[in-house]
Amino acid sequence: MFMSRRLRYQPRADRNDTAMTVHILTPDDTIFGVNRHVARVGFAQMGEEVRLFGLDDFDGLELAPGDIVVGGIGFARRGMARLGITAPDLDSIPEALVPFAGRRIWQATMGEARRLAGNGTAIFVKPLPDRLKLFTGTLLASFADLIPTAHIADEEPVICADPVEFVTEYRGFVLHGDLIDLRPYRGDPLHFPDPQVIRAALAAQAEADAPSAYALDLGVTAQGKTLVVEINDGYAVGAYGLSPVRYARLIATRWAELSASL
Repeated sequence: MFMSRRLRYQPRADRNDTAMTVHILTPDDTIFGVNRHVARVGFAQMGEEVRLFGLDDFDGLELAPGDIVVGGIGFARRGMARLGITAPDLDSIPEALVPFAGRRIWQATMGEARRLAGNGTAIFVKPLPDRLKLFTGTLLASFADLIPTAHIADEEPVICADPVEFVTEYRGFVLHGDLIDLRPYRGDPLHFPDPQVIRAALAAQAEADAPSAYALDLGVTAQGKTLVVEINDGYAVGAYGLSPVRYARLIATRWAELSASL
């Protein structure tokens, strides 16, 4: 196990200050609403005060130091801005995990990516970490693939990668360096990731001063090779079947770490 010495989230019963409030965007029937519902149940089970807010109610929220905002990356970052927290921009493949990616990953412009695709080179593109709402990561392999991102300026910086075909993908949840759960989310779940690769990737991240809470996405190729797909920051990560209390603790731990930097 790889344990971090960073600030750990303390449940309400163990804290002297019991004023923390978790502000959660009211859950709905969308796939993203499930995350908010799981967070609501988890924080309530941990004894934290939970308050729901609507899409148009954010500006009226009374946020205090130590509070948490749950509602996807956008609302979380808006909450951090109001609380004076510097929102992190975590690389999807940190330097420590490049050896586990099994493919080239580089930064270019959207125009350069389009030219490569236009010349017959398949390429996967996604926005920079601080521009995730701009578009969803996509494979550019034909002219038709260019249409969904036609509104993106040629000058827009993007992350590019050689495409890899995975037969299955799993999301691992990492808390203080420990893998606390592993959930399949795409493909055949019987193609299980190699535990040795997972342990090695966790160790590499721990040595590189990783966040206290994050998601590690892994893919298995048709040849049986386990590769790192990407990582996602724990402050607004999707639940993907993680139990409510573990999910809430993951979010709370990362928010506590970020708040401690104030």
